[in-house]
Amino acid sequence: MAPVCVSVPHHITAAFVPVWGSTPRDSGSVGVGIAVEPRLELCYDLKLSGEPAGTAAKLLESNGVDLSKVKSSNPLPWSFGYATSGASAVAAAHLASYLKGKSLGSLLVQAHEIEVQDRTGLGDVLAISCGLGLVLRRRAGPPGIGQVDCLYLPRSISLLSIEAGGMSTESLLSSLGDDFYVESSNVLRKLDEELSLEAFIESVRALNDKLGLPSSILGAQNFEYVTKVPGLLGYYTKKRLVILIIERDLVGDAVDYLRKGLPYDIRELSPSEAGPYLR
Repeated sequence: MAPVCVSVPHHITAAFVPVWGSTPRDSGSVGVGIAVEPRLELCYDLKLSGEPAGTAAKLLESNGVDLSKVKSSNPLPWSFGYATSGASAVAAAHLASYLKGKSLGSLLVQAHEIEVQDRTGLGDVLAISCGLGLVLRRRAGPPGIGQVDCLYLPRSISLLSIEAGGMSTESLLSSLGDDFYVESSNVLRKLDEELSLEAFIESVRALNDKLGLPSSILGAQNFEYVTKVPGLLGYYTKKRLVILIIERDLVGDAVDYLRKGLPYDIRELSPSEAGPYLR
């Protein structure tokens, strides 16, 4: 068999509410976020440096795929909020479907179930299965049961992430209180009525300002510095990431400004323009 790769975007949630059912299949989350690149690649019979891990390894092994022939390439770190586990899970489902001739839908359900059981993600498999631009998860569950909608974002915007540290999904869930979920519900109601970039920027910024999330991550003085970055259109947080939405023409100036004044890694990202695909 000729070498084959699956390419998938990552996803950074901005607001969400967990939904706990009686089984992993009817559990998950509703929420909103942005699908981003650079992309994760999972390849069969191609020499790359990374090994499949977590959900991806479990799914591939349980479906009879030879793990020794599967390699991965991922430019984004694990446990920072980029939904790397969910991205690798979706990639593994596509790869197993292609190699073993199995239903992609049933494999995506399996990927979602493993993610929920292991507390590595609640809605990322659903979000990444759509995988472009602004992603709204209207009903919780795996692809085919949950409901998701995507909106292309304009090429005039870029994203910058400020990486203040890593955090597991389980730690994130235990750290958030009812106030976050109440405000997230308000964001989701607004976007359910009007799914647009403008409504997203306004509503998630209001959530983050009301709860003081960026200041709690960066410190008040550093966040005040961030609010003066060139080309800033909006911001939100995920785990210990602060995500900035920036005018693309000014992204170079913004990176220089942030690196001059902050003690954190700054990473440039782009809104994804395509969902998962095989190449």
